[in-house]
Amino acid sequence: MATHWERTMDIRECIEFIRYTEKELCLFNVDPTDPLRADLEAYFETQNVRITERRTASGAPRDIAVLSNTAEPLAVLDISTLRALLDAVPMAADDVGIADKEYERVLGPLKETTFTSYDSKQLLYASREIEDRARRVGCGTVHTGFQRCSVMADQRQVYTDLARRGVDVHAYGIPDTDPPDFGSGHVHPIQTDEIATTWFVVFDGGGTDTQKSALLAEERGEDSFYGVWTYDPAFVDYVLDYLTRTYALSVGDASFEN
Repeated sequence: MATHWERTMDIRECIEFIRYTEKELCLFNVDPTDPLRADLEAYFETQNVRITERRTASGAPRDIAVLSNTAEPLAVLDISTLRALLDAVPMAADDVGIADKEYERVLGPLKETTFTSYDSKQLLYASREIEDRARRVGCGTVHTGFQRCSVMADQRQVYTDLARRGVDVHAYGIPDTDPPDFGSGHVHPIQTDEIATTWFVVFDGGGTDTQKSALLAEERGEDSFYGVWTYDPAFVDYVLDYLTRTYALSVGDASFEN
């Protein structure tokens, strides 16, 4: 993923940027009664890979798949290899990636550091995984957007514990009620449309690029979200810089009475 952007993107634009960078896996001249496309769509449901089909007038090439991004082709795969992959490498029910081990050669071009989903449960699982990363690392910074301060109370124990372990916590929400005390964590009551309509959890990795991770989601209806999550270090750095400059450095913490 690119490491520089021509202009500042807000959270919603970051979500659209990741959606735009999806890959396409196009199946050429596969039997129209073959369930392969549906099986692949289920397999790569969150992988930011779009599955399509095309038929040529000549019927050739037959039973191959071409992987491409918005700029260029990336790989050509045999349909038989994809079938073997589906049979041999199941997607774990609660996994956010693919258990790829012995199929690394095949899956290499398909592996993503960014994922997309409309499934609120999947998004919640991704957010919990990021919080757990921060807890295990025990240092670094987490920025999390709750939409409303009233929602923060349900996660008070999680974020108070992160702060106690040495993670620099920054929590954001519109001030619809007095925000909870996160101990040494920073709670920022902010009245903006962006904070009100987005949900995010971003961890800077505590000094380790491989631990950097971010979930960004936008509310698109009552209790309905579209979200992305990423392990791309450069993109996580960009989101952290945006949140720090836009909010953390420009507003104070909530005050608590003893």
